[in-house]
Amino acid sequence: MSVRSFITEQPSPQREIMTILRSWIMDLGPHTQEKISYSIPYFHFYGQLCYLNPVKDGVDLGFNKGYELSNDEGLLETKGRKHVKSITFYSVAELEEREDALRHLLNEAAILNEYRFKQTQKKKKTS
Repeated sequence: MSVRSFITEQPSPQREIMTILRSWIMDLGPHTQEKISYSIPYFHFYGQLCYLNPVKDGVDLGFNKGYELSNDEGLLETKGRKHVKSITFYSVAELEEREDALRHLLNEAAILNEYRFKQTQKKKKTS
């Protein structure tokens, strides 16, 4: 199943929220890849970046290495997890209201992944 198919099958408002989030994630650039993992949409950008998880009446946007993000706006929640942090959206209006902060988090996560990837490549070349 493709990510697009998965999103299309979701009820409202999850479908609309996931459609917008997917487009913002894919805006990160040509290195962004998507696939279904663990039965939900996962996005990769030089490694695992984030996922979309439909929850009751909303959508969780989770960051695999959320503990590394600045979270200046205080949007991300740990929910008892050590590494993953997420934010739950319940409406398109709520999502659009936080667009700037959310795009900042997505960009920060992508930059960290790319940096980590390039550091790993440098170590491999010098080994």
